[in-house]
Amino acid sequence: MLSIKEGTKILSSIALLTLSCAAARADVIDFVDLTESATGLGESAWTELVINGSDFVLKITATDSLDDDDTAYAYLDWNHAGLGVCGDVTSEQHENATRTGKSGNVCAPSSDDNVTIGEMLYFTFDTNVIIDRIWFNNTHDDDRVILDPEYIMIDGVQRLGPGNGYATGNGYNSRSDSDVGNFLGPYGATAGNAFTIGFGDEQFYISGMEVRAVPEPGTLALLGLGLLGMGAARRRRNKS
Repeated sequence: MLSIKEGTKILSSIALLTLSCAAARADVIDFVDLTESATGLGESAWTELVINGSDFVLKITATDSLDDDDTAYAYLDWNHAGLGVCGDVTSEQHENATRTGKSGNVCAPSSDDNVTIGEMLYFTFDTNVIIDRIWFNNTHDDDRVILDPEYIMIDGVQRLGPGNGYATGNGYNSRSDSDVGNFLGPYGATAGNAFTIGFGDEQFYISGMEVRAVPEPGTLALLGLGLLGMGAARRRRNKS
């Protein structure tokens, strides 16, 4: 039988290991870079945008409740915009196609490439994750400013937005989103269940997300039992 002192040490080790596991490496999904970098996807529309993280796979889809049909696209927009929603595209050849460089807007109409009235983005992960930060911008909004206050629907709840539109003189943002406090979070998302982000009362793009996978409770329990077993074995060896 373990002593109280030994048990306390083992439980402390379990707690530290649990914290270490829970704080898994975070991935920053930069939708601006995904669109505009030399190895990016270009300005394009996706019925399902798949992103492979370090410890997760993310599938992004979209809906537009005001569109005539059920089709909507997760849209990657150029000019430091990021991820939005497009109800229709100009041509079927533009669906799910990597387009190198700034190849032009393929959304019809071209103004419908951010998240606006009736539009929703769905983020489905293959494992449980913590979304530490979601960066927003409104660089192509009609009025070029964030309303005060302004709201965003996050996972079915109306949330007060970060309130920082940071549009520059030409209407486009020239700063890294991670340099300003233009984010919301953290939130949890469970495996296989869509985490949603939709229009509240102001148009926006999602510039980026910081995501980390979290271990399954069963995995942590097995690790804890393993440590307890190691402690018991060590005690038996010391007695022999």
